Amino acid sequence: MAKTDDLRVKRTRKLITQAFFTLLRKKKFEKISIQEIADSAMINRATFYAHYADKQDLYDSLIDDFLTDFTAILDESSLIEGDSVHVKEIESILTRFYDFIRKNPEVAQIIVDKSQDQALIDRFLEILSERYAELFAKLEVREQDVKVPNDFVISYITSILVGTLKWWTSSSNRMKPNDFAHLIIKLISNGHLTVLGVNINREE
Repeated sequence: MAKTDDLRVKRTRKLITQAFFTLLRKKKFEKISIQEIADSAMINRATFYAHYADKQDLYDSLIDDFLTDFTAILDESSLIEGDSVHVKEIESILTRFYDFIRKNPEVAQIIVDKSQDQALIDRFLEILSERYAELFAKLEVREQDVKVPNDFVISYITSILVGTLKWWTSSSNRMKPNDFAHLIIKLISNGHLTVLGVNINREE
């Protein structure tokens, strides 16, 4: 594809995305029509279909971009040492995550609205599982000598993240991302993780 054509494609996709985000501020995903997106982007329906198969394809594309960016903020820092979890490292990752969410509120709202979508949940679990395979391989959560399945632990932590995400995207609060991340980690590490038998390392 020629550079000029490539720039034209990116520009048109950006117009469509911005139009979609504008509509999302007013109504739910399910209520938005292709015609409304096209009208808002000041293009015709044929142009929309030249870039996306349908509204679901546009949604999937935005989610893919979101997850790609989300994965990028998860660095390779060592989160564990021996059998202990470094909560300061996790707190740093969460700070970047909530800062990223604040800068991408519309996509975050899609995530919240679709938080019960099993396909989306599976994608999150897949990313977390792959990114932190070593962590979950070493982390053995036990209750009365019975090993708790890692997929349950991941699902449990993910549900907490989705819950906090709902508050973060809907509240008009001015809490800083690092303060919010610290609060979340404090709640989790002092309660949930400790109860599950995870060793917590709080050193810088």
